[in-house]
Amino acid sequence: METENNDSSHPLDARWDLLWGVQLSTLYHLKRERFLDGADRAAKAVSALGGAAAFSQIKSDPALGLWLTAIITIVATLSLVYGPATKARKHSELARDFKRLEADIAVACHDLSVEEAAKFQAKYLSIESGEPASLGALVTQCHNELAVARDKAAAVTPLPILQRLFKNWFDFDQSLTSGNTISKTI
Repeated sequence: METENNDSSHPLDARWDLLWGVQLSTLYHLKRERFLDGADRAAKAVSALGGAAAFSQIKSDPALGLWLTAIITIVATLSLVYGPATKARKHSELARDFKRLEADIAVACHDLSVEEAAKFQAKYLSIESGEPASLGALVTQCHNELAVARDKAAAVTPLPILQRLFKNWFDFDQSLTSGNTISKTI
């Protein structure tokens, strides 16, 4: 849906820029929701299985039982303090809000006036204001997936392996990534 006009004030360019941002945000929040929900389920599974194992080991090997109990306590405490289930719900709500905005933009079709684009942009920024801080490498991965889906492979930014592995755990400064093309997406 790329336009010939390079003037970013053109209504189709504004619509494209807005759709790109909305779709990127939706994808990001869906990925965060999936990861955090999985982390919460894993913590619950470790607690349940570890509790059963610790209980069975207390009589036969008290030292092993104590270690298992310590591990269970640490995992359960981290789950309570970090709250992945609550964070997953927040990301789910944000993804839903961005999807609704995308649907509203789709209804406006190609006849998006500058005023309508400004209203949609304001709504986008309003939803974005409720977002927690984003994780740079995960944003880059989402950007890359959208770029490939939109047949814009030249806009893909390679992610180093450590960033790919830990994109859901740590925030990586993407301004340091060589070949960063996120700002040159469209």
